[in-house]
Amino acid sequence: MRAVIACVLAAVIGCNSEPASDCESWHQWGNSAGHDNASCATGQKLETEQADFVYDSFVPQELADSTGDLLVHYQAPLIDGDDVYMMAKAGTYTPCAVSGSGAPNCSLNSELYRLNSQIWTEHHLTWDSGKLVDQWTFSSDWKPEPGVFFEPMFQPALDEGALVVPGAAGSLYFLDRDDGSLLRHVEPFGSDVDTYVAGGLSVGSDGTVYYDAVKLDHADPWSSDAQGWLVAVEPGGTARMVDFIDLIPDAPKETDECLQSYELSTYLKPWPPMKGSLVEPAPTFPCGTQRPGLNQAPAIGADGTLYVGSRASLNERYSYAVAIDPDTLTLKWATSLRGLVSDGCGVLVPSDAAPGDTISSDCAIGAPLGVDPETGDLPALAIDDASSSSPVVLPDGGVLFGTFSLYNDFRGHLVSFDRFGVPRGTFDFGWDTTPSIVGDGSSYAIVLKDNHYGEDANGVDLGPYFVTELDASLQVKWQFKSTNTQSCVRGSDGSVTCTDDHPHGFEWCIDAAAVDRDGVIYANSEDGTVYAIQPDGTLRDSLFLDRAEGAAYTPLALDQHGRVYALNNGHLAVVGTK
Repeated sequence: MRAVIACVLAAVIGCNSEPASDCESWHQWGNSAGHDNASCATGQKLETEQADFVYDSFVPQELADSTGDLLVHYQAPLIDGDDVYMMAKAGTYTPCAVSGSGAPNCSLNSELYRLNSQIWTEHHLTWDSGKLVDQWTFSSDWKPEPGVFFEPMFQPALDEGALVVPGAAGSLYFLDRDDGSLLRHVEPFGSDVDTYVAGGLSVGSDGTVYYDAVKLDHADPWSSDAQGWLVAVEPGGTARMVDFIDLIPDAPKETDECLQSYELSTYLKPWPPMKGSLVEPAPTFPCGTQRPGLNQAPAIGADGTLYVGSRASLNERYSYAVAIDPDTLTLKWATSLRGLVSDGCGVLVPSDAAPGDTISSDCAIGAPLGVDPETGDLPALAIDDASSSSPVVLPDGGVLFGTFSLYNDFRGHLVSFDRFGVPRGTFDFGWDTTPSIVGDGSSYAIVLKDNHYGEDANGVDLGPYFVTELDASLQVKWQFKSTNTQSCVRGSDGSVTCTDDHPHGFEWCIDAAAVDRDGVIYANSEDGTVYAIQPDGTLRDSLFLDRAEGAAYTPLALDQHGRVYALNNGHLAVVGTK
């Protein structure tokens, strides 16, 4: 119990300050209830793979359906001492329909539920005599929300007495950790198969499990209005919930007209379309009601405050950062993500596209400074359903939200709020990232991937690609640049074959990097390598795993011995010292 209390407190002040002997391991998304991705252990040197566990045998089919990119959000491994809990896919894989050209077409309505032929299982693995041994398997009836670009997240959590696993119809399964037997099945929404556990589970210091749920229209899930809830399941199984409609009363209502992007069928580029010195008004469409974004796990502050992201069902440009009282599930504050930045046209996007230039993605000449070229209005940051960004509670009581935007090459923005919901800064990257926290008090730093997307005329990625450390005011402290140019693959005999085909380096394929007690950062790259980066931003060591590929954004974890758990090509690799 002392270790549990130690790391509950450490999650608030920064787990790196606790001695390794008092450390628990990796219990939920981001490790702590605040999602700081910090471990109390000292990470081992990246010298050898100590174990390999295949969690997704469908990777070849998934890559074929997405033209070479692995568009799946995977579970962060859960660890307690020598016990490891990790998802694995079973069942069968249903490929996308094939278009007339012979290419996969995954966007048809008939393809909405094709992933349901898969079964998401949870394995209990145990370290025994230096080997990771499979103990038991639980098959969940959970299914992903239909028709989402990135396959949604299946993310269980460990509470003090059970493994908690998402189930169908917005339900949770509580399992005995040792033998996998069912302790209870909590079904707040009955048997409604169109209600989904929409993201990761988070566990508070009192054992209450929090998660988001959404109800979608079965035939038309993304063009019809939806409903969403924050759910709290107390120890013993009692469920409470609050509808997001009631959480944010000042948000636009279901039928209120909200700004959408210009459409090419009406407005040729360049955008924003100008009429003399004035911007043509953007089209509007009903907003839909507020609901949680998919794939996020609620964050929990030191005082129990819950943090979630909310968005309008039919328009992600109307999104909010939200704080909720845990006892009453009532709103503490909600801050709109609209108008927080003004770095569009003439700032991050050149305003040099002349009338008739329908090829350039730059802004039209004369566009108002700072606006989003797609709306002609100040940029609106979004809680995006394809992202796995979760809120992160900061050591000073503030909170970070990773958001999405299109006009800055899909990079989004990281937004920092104080404890009262007042915005206090942004950084020009926030797409699909749960930042990691290094240190505590007022001297903490923030670490995240920092990919610069874009291709040249030949389709070659341009980069650059960084792991970046920010100070508390979101100013850059250092950047570690990807410089490897070779795509490599490991053969069945262990040999490695490489091709020099990435002159500008590789994306960092992490959504949640891990940080050890010494401030060393562990991160995956699309070059198939796991890296250990020193607190000063220099390389400590690295290890190539299985193959370079257009990988999903994946989390990392550390156990109490400092072994590093990294995901690559459907394999969980446990890496450490020889």
